[in-house]
Amino acid sequence: MPIRKIGLAFVYCDHKRNQSQQLEYFISAIIRQLVERKQTIPECVQTLYERKKHCGRPNLNEYLELLQSLSIEYTEVYVVIDALDECIDKIRETIWNDLHSNLKERVTNLRLLCTIRHIQHIGRTSPGSSHIEIRATGKDMTTYIQAQIKSQTGLSIFCQRDANLENDILRALISVAEGM
Repeated sequence: MPIRKIGLAFVYCDHKRNQSQQLEYFISAIIRQLVERKQTIPECVQTLYERKKHCGRPNLNEYLELLQSLSIEYTEVYVVIDALDECIDKIRETIWNDLHSNLKERVTNLRLLCTIRHIQHIGRTSPGSSHIEIRATGKDMTTYIQAQIKSQTGLSIFCQRDANLENDILRALISVAEGM
């Protein structure tokens, strides 16, 4: 049985950094993680580095070519992107469609998992893909919020002084959480 070589990368989106989380950010983050797991730096990475070290960062096409070269070395490449709905470009558009099409085109052995809230304007899943909706129940949120209240000394003291405060906090947070 041939040895399977698995590539693995995680990308975490942060709505506070959406100006810097452009398509190049995702591709370069995936590349960096694939390279970091190697014993030696691949020749294609060294070549690009030498070419670009005096003239700036690679452009999107150079990143995509590099990702394609690196992905060929693996049996499968698993990429996990968390909170994709929080990654919005400079003109307030989601980057999902561009990201998905570029990854699908360049990484033929890709296995992609994205976590995302249900938002209407974000691209639909591609043929052959599946989705699982996961929503927190009121009980889940209550348990989590109560634990957070207990872990915050100042807040815990306020809730002990005012019998209704904890219930008010729970009610307010659960009403706006929408299952997140």
